Amino acid sequence: MESLALTTSIHVRYEGVIIRIVVSIEDPTPEALADIDAFLTKHAAVVQTDTAWTPSRARSYYEELRPRAQTIVREALRRGGVVPADALRAKDGKGLNGHANGLKTILAKGVQKELWPHGMRQPVVGIGPGYGKVQGYRIHAEALDAFREGLAHLLVQQESDA
Repeated sequence: MESLALTTSIHVRYEGVIIRIVVSIEDPTPEALADIDAFLTKHAAVVQTDTAWTPSRARSYYEELRPRAQTIVREALRRGGVVPADALRAKDGKGLNGHANGLKTILAKGVQKELWPHGMRQPVVGIGPGYGKVQGYRIHAEALDAFREGLAHLLVQQESDA
């Protein structure tokens, strides 16, 4: 039988200070899940979901991506957070069709798999006018350090392969 684990992290204001509560329950009973849901619902006005990118979340995000989308993330990290589209295109100038789709869909899939909470900001976005070919991709500044730390092993591996 497969083990189920529920882990959630919330921030709660208590006596003027915001405290972080991390709850991790292995094999929660339906009653335990209902109690946690009732608590979060009751205190929704003061509960803030932790939607910051962490190294662990960045690693999970990357591992869930298909290889073409992983290339975007790796190359953006290698270049300080931004990668021009030309660096990703095949030598014939083609090859970006469908790259960004995985970057978006993985965010929703990660919520369903409980890898991160709902409300996470898309960490990697296309650069361009919003229509036509993208000019490149960038990792949002607030996510960049988490991705650098969480995927540092890829950068070291890339340097040793060069």
